[in-house]
Amino acid sequence: MTDRLDILWDIRAIEQVYFRYCEVIDAKAFDDLADVFMADAVQDYRSSNGILEKGLAPLVERLHRNMGPQSLCGGTQHNVFNIRVEPDGDQAAAKAHFYAVHAGREHLEGLRYSCWGQYDDRWRRTPSGWRVAERLYRNFLTEGPVEIIRGRSACP
Repeated sequence: MTDRLDILWDIRAIEQVYFRYCEVIDAKAFDDLADVFMADAVQDYRSSNGILEKGLAPLVERLHRNMGPQSLCGGTQHNVFNIRVEPDGDQAAAKAHFYAVHAGREHLEGLRYSCWGQYDDRWRRTPSGWRVAERLYRNFLTEGPVEIIRGRSACP
């Protein structure tokens, strides 16, 4: 039986990785997402933009293209809250609500794209700490032109 204190430490560690995710995205330091995701992580964004990818590299490339310095996306602010974690040994299931706002650039200057939703994640403990192995991303509500985060990409 796992010690309850160990469970609390695992929950806290996973919460910290969620916060690190927001920090990395808002800093546009997408190459640092190895602090958050496993190299072979599956990201299921089919409910919002039709994308199902395996591996961290395609996610990082898409973020550089859609939100990096050459994109139509300026500053961002990502937030996670209502984090619910269920550790089970070296694996965990977790859900977190998010709110993110993205400022437009160039012809979208002065506009904002905002989204509210949930990350439904499967986590694994690694030698480097907890990492997301699978992410199911769901938007509950959006506001503003999605072109801000997809304007120059091939994403639908």
